[in-house]
Amino acid sequence: MSDASSDQGENPVHDSHVQQLSMAVNGFKAAFCCAGRVPVAQESVFEKIKDDVKDHQLTSPPIVLRWDHQDGKTISKLTLPLKSYESDAEDQVAFNRLLDSCTPASFGKDGKDVLDELYRKAAKLDSDRFLTSFNPYELGIIGAVVQTLLPAGAEHLNEHDLGVVAELYKLNIYSAPSGKFKPHVDTPRGVTQFGSLVVCLPYRHQGGELRVAHGGQETIFSWGDQDTQIEWAAFYSDCEHEVKEVTAGHRVTLTYNLYARCQLGGIFRSLSPVTMDSFFLYHRVKEALASPDFFPEGGTLGFHCTHAYAHTNGSLIRHLPFALKGKDAVIFAVFDRLGLSVKLHGVMEDLRDSYDDENDKLEDDHRGSELVSNGLKGIQLSNLGEQEGLKAIDLSGLQVVPSAWRGKWRKDIEWFGYPGNRELAVVHLAYGNQASLDWHYSTAAILVKIPGEDTEERRKLIS
Repeated sequence: MSDASSDQGENPVHDSHVQQLSMAVNGFKAAFCCAGRVPVAQESVFEKIKDDVKDHQLTSPPIVLRWDHQDGKTISKLTLPLKSYESDAEDQVAFNRLLDSCTPASFGKDGKDVLDELYRKAAKLDSDRFLTSFNPYELGIIGAVVQTLLPAGAEHLNEHDLGVVAELYKLNIYSAPSGKFKPHVDTPRGVTQFGSLVVCLPYRHQGGELRVAHGGQETIFSWGDQDTQIEWAAFYSDCEHEVKEVTAGHRVTLTYNLYARCQLGGIFRSLSPVTMDSFFLYHRVKEALASPDFFPEGGTLGFHCTHAYAHTNGSLIRHLPFALKGKDAVIFAVFDRLGLSVKLHGVMEDLRDSYDDENDKLEDDHRGSELVSNGLKGIQLSNLGEQEGLKAIDLSGLQVVPSAWRGKWRKDIEWFGYPGNRELAVVHLAYGNQASLDWHYSTAAILVKIPGEDTEERRKLIS
């Protein structure tokens, strides 16, 4: 099977868009970083959540910090965002006390902690010297990290049940005029650490962009002159990253070490804290949809799932697509967030090689096509031949399976990737010298319906 194929005919522009999508999909094992934002509001959203199951926009109350002064005897409190940035305002005086309580931030080099303001100029509080009301679990941030950065970050764990522990590590302040941290790669603090989470607290500043790079790609996060929301980014430990110079104000961040452990997460809520535009694929899809040469008559994209799911287990199907992981989760979420019709289907392995020349005509009829189920379904058991009174010699998987599985032969799908994990899908009566059982397996795939270029649905997608 080719990596991307369709029956769209000769159309160089369409083919170029397909190639760009193929590169975006196949160019990563999983996203190397993810990011988002959470608005700060005086009213807590948790009161609504307690009494209403609807998907509310998660908001954070103002962030409270309490910390020990360097003398070890005094404790101070600060609430962000500040009510006033005037130098003599009570909030700003409290912030200045926080600055005075910090110590210069070092960095690791050759197994030692080094202080060098030409390489890193920042202040810090270690986690044993401060407390904060901010909780990344409550705001859905850790759940989003689980699905986006795992399981590629934790190959040693069972990928059916992955989760994350976020360890609060430090509070850092990068101050104008020259607060910075030059390009570097973190040293993991343990075998299970796979990444870091940086949370930018609501304090106005300029500059201080976070640049994260991996595998020839880079993403820049600009969290500057606003104090109405909390910004965050998570990335793998082997990503190069840097903090650009802060040119005005103070860039205040919390840093967490991310460790892999067992449990589940999610990025499929309509009001997820993940911003889809942090994914390279999102921009490629938007560009393709805006082109009149991309599926001008409409069509279907097919993405074979790269991770294993029990997609024919009737009791577990209900967890999909919410239990998708890594690359599969990103693909599904990107197309879904853009408003396209996205659905998981079973795709049957090639049935044609299992039977003899009596099925040559059937083989010719379905050459180049795939047998695709209508959504996901549990294992199907069939005694079709007995029910229909068919002769034994007329029965084969090519005839029985599509009917028992309620599948359709499809030639119209533009496929990306290759079939992954196989699960038992159909068991049926087979006939040779004597009756026996035969069984067939399916793989899981994400199908995306692309509306035609001249349709109202397509115009709404790109408006």
